[in-house]
Amino acid sequence: MPTLALPGGTSPSLGRAIVTAVIANRWTSSWKIVILSRSSQAPTWLRAIDQESTRTTIRTVDYLSVESLVAALKGIHTVISVTSAIDGSQAQIQINILNAALRAGCKRFAPSQWGFGPKGWERVSTLRWGNHGVWDECTKHKGEIECANFNHGSFMNYLGHGIYPLPSQPESDEAIALAQLKKGGGYIPGEDEACQGLQRQGPLIDQSGAFLIGLRNGIAELPIKDDGQWPRITMTSMKDVGRFVAGSLNLPKWEENMSMVGDTLTMGELLAHAEAVTGKKFKVVTLKREDLEKRLVSLAQDDFMGQMWTEFNLAYIRDLEDEVVLHPIVNSLCPEVKPTSAREYMERFWSC
Repeated sequence: MPTLALPGGTSPSLGRAIVTAVIANRWTSSWKIVILSRSSQAPTWLRAIDQESTRTTIRTVDYLSVESLVAALKGIHTVISVTSAIDGSQAQIQINILNAALRAGCKRFAPSQWGFGPKGWERVSTLRWGNHGVWDECTKHKGEIECANFNHGSFMNYLGHGIYPLPSQPESDEAIALAQLKKGGGYIPGEDEACQGLQRQGPLIDQSGAFLIGLRNGIAELPIKDDGQWPRITMTSMKDVGRFVAGSLNLPKWEENMSMVGDTLTMGELLAHAEAVTGKKFKVVTLKREDLEKRLVSLAQDDFMGQMWTEFNLAYIRDLEDEVVLHPIVNSLCPEVKPTSAREYMERFWSC
């Protein structure tokens, strides 16, 4: 039985998306999952879908110790990292996991570089903190281990924050939460199922945590190209990312660029879908290059999120392939995965 290791796999976002997809899908029924974590405690969502730990095991590790990681990766075939250290150690952790995977005899490794395509990791400075030197280290070991980057574009789930503008209170009764998570296959119906663990970090003025489109309040802040045309965006829901990754486990060969696409559409089409689904005429603020460049210069050095959102919008304006617009490589390799489009996502979760 092949085994997948997921460093950071207890997370309620990508970790949950991948684990639930591997357990739920028949084409990965032979795979077991080893979750690497700093804590041995299983999150409630994991206990809901694997109560007896028949498919999953948690191994505690020190990510800054290669020896600790080597011990945890013994017997592992594929290593897919979803760690998100924000203390400045993220890139080193990926390199440590790679070196440990090599010593443990693992066959495949994907570092935690989720998001835009390969050009995005080069051109968006706020993304470099998590990948500096990582892919260079991967390329040094071609022939020893198969390495790939999984790219998905922007998370569609930011649209969900625009549907649920105020965080709901977490369920205080663990038994009730566990029952709801079991019923929803690891997700509580409603806000949790829509947002899928994505943090409320979007910059919309309504403070919902949404990005680009605020469905409930009928607002949008959308970048526009220099020629007045709407740029494109590739979006994928968190759960579909998990399904694409699960589908990739049995592939005989990975591409170095494992990009996946839920939907690629223009900002204008995204707006049109939002207005059609909600029946509202949206109040739209268009974001121009020169204004964004001025904003970027004026931001405080420690305003990381402000810089990131500004750089993201500038990237959309560039409208480049392999940056914000991805090729459906994994879609072609895994045709059994039918991803959710932006319109379908809105229609499914909009109920106001």
